Amino acid sequence: MTTTAHPSAVGASAPEALESCFAACVAAGDLDGIVGLYAADAVVSLPRGREAAGSTAIRSAFAAALAAGVLGPVGEPAQAVSARAVVTGGLAMTTSTTPDGTVRTQVARRTVDGRWVWVRDGSRLRDVEACLPAPSGDLAVA
Repeated sequence: MTTTAHPSAVGASAPEALESCFAACVAAGDLDGIVGLYAADAVVSLPRGREAAGSTAIRSAFAAALAAGVLGPVGEPAQAVSARAVVTGGLAMTTSTTPDGTVRTQVARRTVDGRWVWVRDGSRLRDVEACLPAPSGDLAVA
């Protein structure tokens, strides 16, 4: 897994580009890159009504998902998806559809430097049990 102390760019240049940036980060095993696509105050839905709120919790959830191999094999290109965005001012609703028909929906916002980051991801990890914290507070990895 690749991590960098300071990613060179946070977010994406356009909201519809977030999905391809995410796929590239997954293929590279770049946890910092994945986390950099989310705002510091973002919320990601997890299974059983749980949520990962903030960068630390989001990092833990995606680290567990990468370790469990549920985001796709590291080093291999991600499945092709179609992505689109509906933009209203500094907010956007992004959707992506995978080849199997799974639709993912997120909310993104424009940062002060004009980049786009997700602030709400209600679907990407919602069915990924490996992302749930174990009773001890550690993440369970399947």
